[in-house]
Amino acid sequence: MTDAERAQKLESIFLDVMKEETVPVRQRTKTNCAHWDSITQLSIISSIEQEFAIRIADEDVLDLNSFEAALHIVTEKMTQQPAR
Repeated sequence: MTDAERAQKLESIFLDVMKEETVPVRQRTKTNCAHWDSITQLSIISSIEQEFAIRIADEDVLDLNSFEAALHIVTEKMTQQPAR
């Protein structure tokens, strides 16, 4: 999967989970999104784990506070996995 494909899938997740936000997807952060609460956080994590077949560790959950952070975490986890 290319970086662009990974970012596109992640954008789809953020759009699906955070339907009511008006902030552009790639600029979304916990601080600039009024609807990014703990339930939203869990939904994002669950959707990412399911879509990308990865496990997000507890320490990564704390760092997942923006679209860019999510993209970094997903990229890091996917490059650690053996190719399928």
